Amino acid sequence: MFAFILGLITAPAAAFLVVAALYMGATPSGWGYVMGVVVASAGLFTKRRRRWRGLTRVGLGLLLLVASTRLLFADGSGLHTLRLPDEGWRLANRLVDERDGTLFAAHALMLSGRLPRSDARDFVPALESAFARLRDAEGLSATPAVATWLGLQSPGSFDAVVIPPEGNTSPETAVVFLHGYAGNFAVYCWQMARAVRAISALTVCPSVGPAGDWWSRQGEETLERTFAWLARRGVRRVYLGGLSNGGVGASVLVGRAAHPGLELRGLLLISGASSKVPPPRVPVLLVEGKHDSMMPARLMREVANRAGRLATYVELDSGHFAFLDRHEACEKAIASWLLERERDARP
Repeated sequence: MFAFILGLITAPAAAFLVVAALYMGATPSGWGYVMGVVVASAGLFTKRRRRWRGLTRVGLGLLLLVASTRLLFADGSGLHTLRLPDEGWRLANRLVDERDGTLFAAHALMLSGRLPRSDARDFVPALESAFARLRDAEGLSATPAVATWLGLQSPGSFDAVVIPPEGNTSPETAVVFLHGYAGNFAVYCWQMARAVRAISALTVCPSVGPAGDWWSRQGEETLERTFAWLARRGVRRVYLGGLSNGGVGASVLVGRAAHPGLELRGLLLISGASSKVPPPRVPVLLVEGKHDSMMPARLMREVANRAGRLATYVELDSGHFAFLDRHEACEKAIASWLLERERDARP
């Protein structure tokens, strides 16, 4: 009787997961989890006790198999999710494919109408394309988003996506890229790293809470500890960047967070900046979507105008998610700007 009641509880969840997996096109590991729940739930409705136990064990075994496979192999070939500053890693970050969770949330936001159409017209297809490129390049990889939503990020122990340049194990230049609202996602960091490879620099994307409130005390301390970790690794030059809320945070923290062993070369602001702080004293690149209603283009233009000759402003025919749905133009703009900064810095 207890098994049947438990089945009544799990069956709706199993049905919902099947529909969601079909709708968004789940990954193989996502389907493995779904089928494990379905088989285990089906076993609970079986009247014969021996068959009930067998099906339930098969379902639980499938769940364990998928989880074990991801724990062993979800690290990426050139993309690593580390816990800083001790350079460990969290089991939770390897359990779920970032694509499944991110696309589920994206579809939910679209269906609920919480994303403006002008911003989100190409958002889901762009996400799907980005994850396809990421998987082709890295295979299975972990995501810091899981630990973020579990409330595990703190200045003393935070996750960061670390992507070294090809063929250079000890770069002296790094780009620190701050995530936006909803948490740190490896796919955004990987997209930034594709532009950063133009100058053979290290890409590091630290994590704060789901709100992406880098201007808070926790955000400032996390950035300071990221800088300190880079200095210990031999990095001497750094660019600070951010996406959306991360861009707002970067524009605030560029005048507050620093490290004596690091030279700040420039500021990268993508779809986000604060107009309430003094203009930066370093070269700044601003990339913005013309139709962005979440961070209006007029605000980004204002920041660029206040920065004067130090600013390079690039406006794209997109909304708030230009970094994804216009990824080629963004990559070109960022890579060109970084190359120009490096040329200007040469003696």
